[in-house]
Amino acid sequence: MTRSHPTALATALALLVAVAAGCAAPDRTPVAAPPTTVPDLPTRPVTLRILDVSGVLALAKPIIENFAREHPQLVSSVRYESGTPTDVVGKLYAQQQSGNVTDDLVLTGTEGLSLLAKQQTVVPLLPGYASALPDPSAVMTPAARQLQAALDGTGMIISGQPDGPVLAYDTRTVPHPPKTPQELLAWAKAHPGRFGYAAVPTGSGPANQFTDALPHMLGDTSPADPATWTRTWAYLAELNRYTAPYATKTVDTFDALARGSLDIVLTETGFDVQMKAKGVLGDQFALQAFDDPVTIEVAQWAAVPRGVAPDRLAVCLALITYLLQPRQQALTIPFRAAFPVRGVELSMASADARAQYQRFGSPDFNERLLATAQAKNPVVGDHVQVKYDIWNRSIGAKR
Repeated sequence: MTRSHPTALATALALLVAVAAGCAAPDRTPVAAPPTTVPDLPTRPVTLRILDVSGVLALAKPIIENFAREHPQLVSSVRYESGTPTDVVGKLYAQQQSGNVTDDLVLTGTEGLSLLAKQQTVVPLLPGYASALPDPSAVMTPAARQLQAALDGTGMIISGQPDGPVLAYDTRTVPHPPKTPQELLAWAKAHPGRFGYAAVPTGSGPANQFTDALPHMLGDTSPADPATWTRTWAYLAELNRYTAPYATKTVDTFDALARGSLDIVLTETGFDVQMKAKGVLGDQFALQAFDDPVTIEVAQWAAVPRGVAPDRLAVCLALITYLLQPRQQALTIPFRAAFPVRGVELSMASADARAQYQRFGSPDFNERLLATAQAKNPVVGDHVQVKYDIWNRSIGAKR
């Protein structure tokens, strides 16, 4: 299992703070201001440059490839690059300072977008370009609309659902999985080092869902403000004593579970189906939701960096619109139980995709979870950096 190093995380966060100071200055970048109206599309096709910092391409790449095939007058090819949520602010800031922005579109999670928005590294898409994008109030589900509004139009949700936290466990070694946070703590105490999850500041979806759901489950008074989480931070500090070393990637925890190095890990329904479809986890691994479950609205976002040429911005707006079409969203059915837009039906997927979802997607579990859980927003905006700082100082640095 890959181990994270608290000092490395602290260094990464310190760099983000340093970048923040630079980004806050009035003369922060030499890049031109974004156009005030929807720009014209290019007269010649471009190579579209996409930076994925949260594993979004696992869902979105087939849709992006469809867009490129159907719009050869706009896109000649697509170049993909991957990164991490903690690196993307500094990467884009360096590009903007040099006057050479080489990424046209960033695909990220809510935590990553919150950091980008805080540092004003990306172009506000709404309301300025509303005429070129779908209207969230008309096409999105209520939960997705609520989260879309929470980020003030900085990016656009292109995938998501109310999801974890849930537990993935080995049925051979865990006959009675925990059903409450208190039971999980008791189990971890009785089996030290056999429960694990990825470090929260790496942007891990399951880790952040667990952390964001705990204030609701444990009764902290202000779940949106990590600085007030008296019960949650006390709980995580106690759980930290028995947790395995934190992974730097969520997938590392599933590898450890498959190898038998861990018996229980944090997951979400989307990750679970991906791991089973890829053969990482077999049929002996099952899911367990918490009693009276709270799910956190998981979202993957598209955002455009400041400094992207106007005609490339226009292509990105067209791609985002395409990504939100129900028939394109249906391509993610093998990996999703719900969608941010209305009108997506299982019948829209191919026969192979429908079979894959029935085989690996735990449809009965998903239906029960979505029907019984309280769906809540994740921590967003400036509070994300506060959460990362406290977790790194009070939890990660204690290992």
